[in-house]
Amino acid sequence: KDLNPAVLSVMAERENICKCLHLPVQSGNNRVLESMNRRYTREKYLSIIEKARELMPDIAITTDIIVGFPGETTAEFEDTLSLLEEVRYDALFSFIFSPRKGPPAEKMQDVLTEAEKKANFERLLEVQNRISYEKNAALRRKTLRVLCEGKSKTDEDKMTGRTEDGKIVNFAGDISQTGQFVDIKITEAKTWNLQGEAVCR
Repeated sequence: KDLNPAVLSVMAERENICKCLHLPVQSGNNRVLESMNRRYTREKYLSIIEKARELMPDIAITTDIIVGFPGETTAEFEDTLSLLEEVRYDALFSFIFSPRKGPPAEKMQDVLTEAEKKANFERLLEVQNRISYEKNAALRRKTLRVLCEGKSKTDEDKMTGRTEDGKIVNFAGDISQTGQFVDIKITEAKTWNLQGEAVCR
């Protein structure tokens, strides 16, 4: 409700604003969204995504998904999977619903068993992991501007940094590059990060 075309226009126009948008959706099914007391529909959400990509074709979009909200059926969960395919998020943050004391959802009845919820959760991750890898694989052989953050936590021989749209890139370098922008040619794509080599200019 707070993301309007004016905000997207400012994002598109300003070079000092990263072209990266985290826009939680929670579910791709309108009945479930209404049950969650969300003030938007799937169609409204998609119209925002469409506008964002119209203004910023290369924008990275991430989201939040709740699996197994009380009352959600597997058929309704399928709508969330189809949303992932339609939007093609760069990444998502997801969890299986767990009740908290106080909110109305605490008293709502489940339709799915815990095993069914877990199975749906695994299906969600499988779809998103494939999409994330496909999007990263499309960056092979491209040169990206990376802000070096320091030594990689997983490989002491490499430096790590992030692209403008938040993708993690590991590359051979030295500690003096920390805090600097480095042009990196992508040589390898993985689901959650990219590997590359510095380009001398």
